[in-house]
Amino acid sequence: MKKIKLFFSALLLSVFLPMSAYALDRFGMGTYGNGIPLSGKTVEEAKSYLEGEYSRNYVLYIKGRDKVEEIKGSDIGYQLSAATNLEEILKREEKEGLEPKADGRYDFSLEGSSARFDEAKLKERLAQLSVLKYSKKTANAYIQKDGTYSIVPEVEGDSLDEAKFYANLYSALQRGENTLDLTQRGIYDTVTVYKSDLEPKLEVLRRLESVEIVTNILGNKEVLSGDTLSDMVLGINGNGVIFDEAKVLAYANYLEGKYGNPGNTVSFHSASGKDIAMLTPYALHINVQGEKEALKQAISSFKTMEREPVYSYRPAQYAQPQFGTTFVEIDLSLQHVYYYEGGNLVWESPTVTGMLSGDRATPPGIFFLKGKETNRTLRGKLVNGKPEYEAHVDYWMPFNGGIGLHDASWRSKFGGNIYVRGGSHGCINLPRNKAAELWFMSSDSRVPGSNHLVSG
Repeated sequence: MKKIKLFFSALLLSVFLPMSAYALDRFGMGTYGNGIPLSGKTVEEAKSYLEGEYSRNYVLYIKGRDKVEEIKGSDIGYQLSAATNLEEILKREEKEGLEPKADGRYDFSLEGSSARFDEAKLKERLAQLSVLKYSKKTANAYIQKDGTYSIVPEVEGDSLDEAKFYANLYSALQRGENTLDLTQRGIYDTVTVYKSDLEPKLEVLRRLESVEIVTNILGNKEVLSGDTLSDMVLGINGNGVIFDEAKVLAYANYLEGKYGNPGNTVSFHSASGKDIAMLTPYALHINVQGEKEALKQAISSFKTMEREPVYSYRPAQYAQPQFGTTFVEIDLSLQHVYYYEGGNLVWESPTVTGMLSGDRATPPGIFFLKGKETNRTLRGKLVNGKPEYEAHVDYWMPFNGGIGLHDASWRSKFGGNIYVRGGSHGCINLPRNKAAELWFMSSDSRVPGSNHLVSG
């Protein structure tokens, strides 16, 4: 038994010693670079193989679904410059003891290799490939309208995504790859929309075919019908119409962009005869999110209709003045207040507005009358824990935060230049009897287009 063991050990040495020596300067068995066999070659032999023989004998096989075609390097003037990391691969193989794949291969990535070829000759060869020349065009199903809506079914062809094909082809040639598998690389065109996918949308479109949704924006009419309407719907299920949310929202934004007042500036013809450009937060604006949901509801009814949009603010009329014909004008320069009803002056009074010094001046602008109260105590901001002032009023009509119209029984005179040095803290001071008249005449409705105050 001892002799057998010694003999067997000697046999092992005789087998593996030459292999070890072989591996010192040559690529081991099963070594591949980018799928190219390098086994048994030195670095220089590998370079020679890649740059010489490999270039002359190179073939790229184009593997289709039912046919394999080839592009020969000799047909396109193919020349390969070898990779720059061959020595690095050899050293890694010697030092790291890498594990082979299940098929016994050691696969490395070749870096720095590049190829040259005749573009014109390659183009000629590609024109002969049946995968390009004789392919049947793959096509998605789609809805067409020829008198009525119908579905054109999908076509399961064998055409290629040409952009992807050429990108993969040039990469394979540059890397010296042997095979370009069109199926494996996902290069065939694929059907992504089937007839069955479109049947729910077809049902909706046929129901909407004669429907018009008219949005009336103060006399300006925007019509949703036909292609525009159909573009907003995806289908229908048990829960109702399925919408392309982004497109419905885009339409709502379109309405706001077209009819909304971006600068919020309106022109006001004052009682003094001057035309004043007034900044207002109350110009025409559409509530985009609210309008989106209202549009979806309108479309889901499958009925022709005329509707108004969902406003964030709706002026009394689209032509100026956008605040309508019933409003209060506060002329800061004349120190006078005017109340117009239906465009007619029905009430007026002298006033004292905010003092010009400090931060007490009455801000100009256009505002809503936000309500009415009686028997109210007004308090200023806290200074050292106490209100800056306290004043009881019988009639209170706020319009801009803590600023409002009210009676000022502590004053005996109104109008003139009192406001310059002896003005209010921003409020519109009125004689008690005048404040009472206005309080009873004005509406406390907050509906846009009702009562507004113009301060300027």
